[in-house]
Amino acid sequence: MKKMRMMSLAMAGIMAGSMMTACGSSTSEQNGTQTQKTEVAKTEASSDKPFAGQTITFTDTGAGDWEKHIDPIIAKFEEDTGAKVNVELYSHSDYLEMLQVKLESGSDDYDVIGIDVPLVAAYAVKNWVDPVDEYYTDEEKSQFNDSALEAGSWEGKFYAPAMNSSSQLLWYNTALLKEAGVEVPESTTEKRLTWEQVVDMSKKALEKVDPDGSKGIAGITFGQVSRTYQMNQIPNSLGGKNIGDDGYTADGIINGQPWIDGATWYQGLYQQGVALKGINADSAGDFFRAGKVLFIIDGTWMAKSCDNEGMTDYAYAPVPAFEGHEDKVGTPTGSWHFGIPKNAKNKALAAEFIKYMSIGEGNTLWLESNGDVPATKAGVDMLINSADAEEYMKIAAYESANTAVPRALTPGFTEYDTIIQNTWEDIKNGADVKTSLDTAVSKIDKAMEKWKK
Repeated sequence: MKKMRMMSLAMAGIMAGSMMTACGSSTSEQNGTQTQKTEVAKTEASSDKPFAGQTITFTDTGAGDWEKHIDPIIAKFEEDTGAKVNVELYSHSDYLEMLQVKLESGSDDYDVIGIDVPLVAAYAVKNWVDPVDEYYTDEEKSQFNDSALEAGSWEGKFYAPAMNSSSQLLWYNTALLKEAGVEVPESTTEKRLTWEQVVDMSKKALEKVDPDGSKGIAGITFGQVSRTYQMNQIPNSLGGKNIGDDGYTADGIINGQPWIDGATWYQGLYQQGVALKGINADSAGDFFRAGKVLFIIDGTWMAKSCDNEGMTDYAYAPVPAFEGHEDKVGTPTGSWHFGIPKNAKNKALAAEFIKYMSIGEGNTLWLESNGDVPATKAGVDMLINSADAEEYMKIAAYESANTAVPRALTPGFTEYDTIIQNTWEDIKNGADVKTSLDTAVSKIDKAMEKWKK
């Protein structure tokens, strides 16, 4: 369902000039004086609010969730610029479908669009969006976290400035671990828990709290089981890439040693009974909040979900490292970015709005209101140094700036995503690791053929 807010164009001070010239009492001198005053007023208005009277239309996902956060921010932009911003917000599934139809048709309905960041390369290759390099200086681009700038770019051009980002943490059930007599060592971003420690703690705790498996308690799970966004952090944390530097090559990457080692480790969680196959991406969080999971990798939203459901016996730590690879921790990242469609009618104002919402005051207001993970270095510093920010948000901000690995930067991400998700699911269910990864490479290679120039 679409939620649309159309902000009317308030035209103040428009007078019928023809009535003045019709009055017999108007002299040429009076007319000249009036014209001079009008020109001065126009010049002052132009220098103060150069976009006064202009309009753009912005569309994005977020219907039902974003209005209370974004409306006052846009109102501030309108006040500062004199411009008007029409806003159309859709549900996530409706938005992506609608946007593709509009962009494919060459519609000029929108001046600013929200882009799910892994789709940036595809939009660029299809010539659906313009680069924004002419609007952002190198210094302004450098204000973004490296991962956000990289994810918003394709073939050396900057297409999509970030609105915000995302990150993950390790969450754990303190009550179950206490019952089992297992104490979780202190973990920081400088000295993290290792995955080997987490597996060991899980096994010891399960022997105490669910020795025969009759209670259905899992030792470890991922909040987004089998999904590319979260699962690829396993090979990333072993030094593996998500795709070749050219954005197309899978061979030697997806079936390379980091992926083989990571997938073998992951499959072992199920073979050893540390992870349970009955938990999927739709239910993992619910299982954790119901006291059926010891450790879960999940987003910053987990804290609020636990609090809302009355779960208080939880704690968190940074994403673990693999032993011997402590310097290679790779964490999930990425969220919504902005773009200017190829056929946008007011690109200058669109760029002004995007800068306001990505590196300007609007971004600060958005982060303060919505509580998202920042995509800018200033946002990270603000959050880490805030006396009011929750510690888990500070960890997430640190990860966003230091360990974040963007999803595969490829125009064929949609196809890649489907193949990789199915591959992780097959491996979870016991398929041979090397065969599964080789098959994934073959499928990705074939899918990329239509994207290569």
